[in-house]
Amino acid sequence: MSRKPEAGSRKDYGVLRAAITWALACVLPASVLPALFGLAPSVLSAQQSAATTKDAAKALKSLQDELASARKERLALEAKLEKELADEIAARAKGLSMGAEVGALQRLETLLDSAQARLLVQRDRIRLLNDEVQTTDKAILVVLVRADALPPGEAAAVLVLDGAMIKSQTYTAGQARAIVAGAEDELYRADITSAEHKVLVQIAGKGMNLGETVTLTPAAKKVTYVEFALKGGKIVTATWTN
Repeated sequence: MSRKPEAGSRKDYGVLRAAITWALACVLPASVLPALFGLAPSVLSAQQSAATTKDAAKALKSLQDELASARKERLALEAKLEKELADEIAARAKGLSMGAEVGALQRLETLLDSAQARLLVQRDRIRLLNDEVQTTDKAILVVLVRADALPPGEAAAVLVLDGAMIKSQTYTAGQARAIVAGAEDELYRADITSAEHKVLVQIAGKGMNLGETVTLTPAAKKVTYVEFALKGGKIVTATWTN
């Protein structure tokens, strides 16, 4: 409970005020006293105004700080949203790129499969043709060389088949003497088509160079022998089939 001021206290306050007024009256002119006593309310109002201004400045600064903090948060949020959007766009672009690459790889795989299938067909056709040639047109050609006389020293024999040189054989002096003694050299043996062929054999030695051509058609599934024999300074040919 609030306590009421006592009457003696109010009386003392009045006496004190009267004393202060009398003292000021003795020092200051009478015209100044009213203005002095009226100054107290205005001073109090100015102090209150200053306090209000200070509080308002503090409130304004706090509001500005809050606005700056909100602005920073907004910028951070915008940056985060922009990054998420960029990541999403990059992911979509990558997905589209991967899709295009997958499509290209699938098309390439289809082309390779088609090419492989065509190659297999061609291989089978070649095999069939090869088998057909071997079963229908296969023939064997054997070329033999004999001589009853050869110049001393080394000798040589050259085989030309259908205009192309197929083999060149050099005989040493010992081999040449063996051929003259009756040995027969198998110059060539190979498969050949059953068609017309020209076989040319040239025999050369010191001071000698002779050649002879034989045109023949080997029989299919047969062995055809062609003999080139040097007799009496000329080449004599003989052909037979086995």
